[in-house]
Amino acid sequence: MDSPITFEKLTAKHLPYLYEIRFSVEENPLHPHQIQYLQRTQALDDINQGGGWICKYGEDYAGVGFGLFIPEPLIGGLFVKPEYQSKGIGSALLDAVTAWLFENGAAEIHLTTDPGSTAEAFYQRRGWVAIGKDEFGQAELVKRQGDK
Repeated sequence: MDSPITFEKLTAKHLPYLYEIRFSVEENPLHPHQIQYLQRTQALDDINQGGGWICKYGEDYAGVGFGLFIPEPLIGGLFVKPEYQSKGIGSALLDAVTAWLFENGAAEIHLTTDPGSTAEAFYQRRGWVAIGKDEFGQAELVKRQGDK
């Protein structure tokens, strides 16, 4: 029998689990330009914007996703522990974060990920469109309100 999957709004109490999940992923390793975003003060500021969710699979925190306005709307992170991938957690987190960003005024949302990664294909299967690479060589994708 599968464990129940539940979602909670991401809050400051989840910060240790966010770190655990982020550093568990085997693809899309942390790049030097991203370190600043994991500093405690910055991470808490991002969480306090209110566009994040964390997923529990049974008693284990299994995935996290959050959207930000900095000032452009973007997916600030979407990570699922390897042992919980392909269970619908990433899709549910992405749907929640995307809906929150659009409900809060975004006309389009951007994200970056490693080019050629499983994550890039995951986003493209869900209607995200590749628009090039950012200044760090990461694939940049966009989703516009009303896109399928």
